[in-house]
Amino acid sequence: MTKHPFSPQSLLAQGGTHSDNKNGVIIPPVYTSTTYLRDEDNQYRTGRVYSRADNPTYRPAEKLLAELENAADARLFASGMAAATTVFQALKPGDSVIAPKVMYWALRKWLQTFGVDSGLDVRFVDTSNLDELRHAISEKAPTLIWLETPGNPLWTVTDIAAVADMARNCGALLAVDSTVATPLLTKPLDLGADVVMHSATKYLNGHSDVISGALAAREDNDFWKRLVAIRAQYGAVPGP
Repeated sequence: MTKHPFSPQSLLAQGGTHSDNKNGVIIPPVYTSTTYLRDEDNQYRTGRVYSRADNPTYRPAEKLLAELENAADARLFASGMAAATTVFQALKPGDSVIAPKVMYWALRKWLQTFGVDSGLDVRFVDTSNLDELRHAISEKAPTLIWLETPGNPLWTVTDIAAVADMARNCGALLAVDSTVATPLLTKPLDLGADVVMHSATKYLNGHSDVISGALAAREDNDFWKRLVAIRAQYGAVPGP
């Protein structure tokens, strides 16, 4: 008999398990340790050095999100803003960014201030209008296209697959804020996006009692490794 994709057994198999399940618990333990033991020869063969970089508490949720998004990997962040700004911090001064006119106000403000101050060339375009987006790309090929669909607060919808084709043709990365849709309604990576972002504070959690964010990547490539490294170096991780 095939298990339902969202049965407890299936969810556990998709990342909800942990190394000590001998007691049959269904909730993974919380590890509050900030640092980890070295091996006798002073190495960290567990791969964990400091909780600012990683904590085993995160992995079940990260593995489950990667499974839901059909991603190569996923990482939790301290907030949606921490996750989103990490993508832009991974760019370099002079890089060009296209972002939607209709988007979460706090991230738009960050791009207009800290993003520009860091040397990014930021342009806001009606990404739901593919002709307007093509024109903006033809004027100057972007390094990164950022979509938010549906867009907050007007629920503006952008054709992710069509924009993914544009991004490929001009050599740009495509990142999608899929907070509103969640992986249950939209899987941006399957439509050609490189990175998907969630403010997990919103629908992924849904109880207004946790501030968290997440990124998931289609490929475990150099750009993804840069995002993971920035999370560690900036300490943009949630508490256990």
